[in-house]
Amino acid sequence: WNQVDLYKQKARVLASELEPKLMKGEKISWNYLKEICLMDMTLWKLLLREFRSRGYRIGDHKKQFLAKK
Repeated sequence: WNQVDLYKQKARVLASELEPKLMKGEKISWNYLKEICLMDMTLWKLLLREFRSRGYRIGDHKKQFLAKK
């Protein structure tokens, strides 16, 4: 469980760093997020979950981007 907590903490930090871009109205693609996560799918999914919990639109398989609601 310790590893999962570390992933969650890292996802929170990454979300905080990316949030100013979203607040400006920019969209962030899923591919960009995967690059930031170094293609670690666990971290990527936790990052998407973090953004959803903060109230952002995370898209779906057709619209692969993050945006402000």
